[in-house]
Amino acid sequence: MKPVKALILGLTVLVLGSFSQSQTAVVTIADYNNALPYWGVSWAPGAKSLNGYYASFYTGFAPRMQYTERIHLRTSRGNQTRLSLILDEQTIMDFPFDLAKRYEFYKKMTSGTTARLDIKPKSSVVIPQLAYFNQIVEGPTYDVLNFVNRANQGLETKETIYAKGLRLITALNPNRIFPLQIDLKREFNNWKVSMQKLSGGDAKKITASPTNIVTALDTLVFGRVNVVVKPSADVLAKLDAALNAALTNAADEVFVNAAFDLFKTVTGSKYDISYVNANGQWQKALQCSVASCTLTYTEFTAIYPTGSAEAHTTDAEGNRINDFTSPGLWNFVAYSGRDVDNIRDEPYYGFAPKMDYDATGNGFHNPAVRFWDPSKALKTSLGIPTAHNTFWAPKRGAISHGCLRVALGHLWEMRQIFPVENSKMLKMHFFGNASQDFDVYDINGDGQLEVMGVEYLISYGTQGVGDVARREGAELSINNDKKVAFYTTLYGAKNVFSLNAAKVFEFTNPRISLPSYLDLVKRKVNTRITLEGVYPLFEQTYERDKAQLYAIGEMTPENKKVVRLMGRVRGCAPFSDKTACGETAFDEEAKVLVR
Repeated sequence: MKPVKALILGLTVLVLGSFSQSQTAVVTIADYNNALPYWGVSWAPGAKSLNGYYASFYTGFAPRMQYTERIHLRTSRGNQTRLSLILDEQTIMDFPFDLAKRYEFYKKMTSGTTARLDIKPKSSVVIPQLAYFNQIVEGPTYDVLNFVNRANQGLETKETIYAKGLRLITALNPNRIFPLQIDLKREFNNWKVSMQKLSGGDAKKITASPTNIVTALDTLVFGRVNVVVKPSADVLAKLDAALNAALTNAADEVFVNAAFDLFKTVTGSKYDISYVNANGQWQKALQCSVASCTLTYTEFTAIYPTGSAEAHTTDAEGNRINDFTSPGLWNFVAYSGRDVDNIRDEPYYGFAPKMDYDATGNGFHNPAVRFWDPSKALKTSLGIPTAHNTFWAPKRGAISHGCLRVALGHLWEMRQIFPVENSKMLKMHFFGNASQDFDVYDINGDGQLEVMGVEYLISYGTQGVGDVARREGAELSINNDKKVAFYTTLYGAKNVFSLNAAKVFEFTNPRISLPSYLDLVKRKVNTRITLEGVYPLFEQTYERDKAQLYAIGEMTPENKKVVRLMGRVRGCAPFSDKTACGETAFDEEAKVLVR
């Protein structure tokens, strides 16, 4: 295959990642990040690669979430996917033990007599990410292994394990952990105003319309209620009570109590969680009285740049924007004889999970377009090691037949976050916005809604329309010095956004999708609203790709199972229910594959 050099348009130098194939001291997560390319992954294949590709496994620090109702996955206009987790006490307490289990299992799979994975394939050049992961877990900065050992000896309490788990999650996931204390009285009063406007004073205008019911429920605490099943009679009765209190301007105590009762009922077990407060005592996340009504917990949110279908549509203003093939509400699917985290035979999928939600084959997978022989300028700008000749990163734009493409490290991170068992993954929901609609969210709970985004400005094309040519990139553009032009192409030019005096992008009257049970497996969104006003853009820092490349041989059915197994490693606290937390499922699977 003929090498193709990337064409760099509008290039400016970014933060450089230092790199040494042999000895790079990694003491902190910042050190780890600085040892990696700024965006994407790179390598030089050796003799054991398959058509120039290697399999990989996750070497980052996202927590595993076993409770599907506490996972929110949404793709939206601007080509990004947000993955938010409600961090309950069990997830937080399990976290240090999960890291330790991954550390031990990775060691078992890559060294000694049980080794199945070659992380130093002959004549290849790959970044030794497992070594970096190990240094973080072994080192004194985060004190993971020593703490886990103490806890396993019974020398730590549940309270100290929770505190340690929360400190670790926060430290190892910079810019993605948000301690929330949401003022529910403020949220309910905002809802009161919007319901008065929507109803025109007549509650039946809402309760007689399925889409208005969805709007009323989903906006009760904006972004943190999502109707995925048809509302029960109990939910509808409590909605009617809350609406009547709102529309009659009932006393504050009456209205807040009615709204709080509705919130608890419609969210079920989602927020039935506890946390350890500043006094070291357990406290329920939901607390409501006449004086104060709050929701207090910690949330993990990752935002991933995403490639979408090679198709376009228009918005109400006539802007040409990228089209999403499968808007609506979806569950992940497992085809006959395959798991949800399917490993495809085609090398350009990189032997990483392809996780489909639409039975036509649309799902999440890797970038699937590579660049051979990156230019010196590209290597300099992105911190790609000099010896590497292959670069892989998602296009933030139209690129696929219909799937959603994310970075290799982000794809593995998603699989790390999702439940161990396929049976639980099948219960997860994916919220696909209509192509015209934004993801507007109060990411830190301060009452300010923002348009979700990510600091990632790569776009490119492919070398042609044939299957092989579609997997090789051309005209790579890094647009960090042409950001306004890039966003104009991405979001649309007319009446969409402006740049304020502080150089913050602001979006006017954004359109919002509220995918619900009305849209399950339908490729459409029935409930859509417009938020009046101006909303700033929140741009999350790109999470550098944390994945160790390795050689495993041909992708036989058993080797595919080993690849999948590496995304299912699970460890839990000594007092956890090993079946509920997923550790038993992993251990049973590992027994069969690792002898």
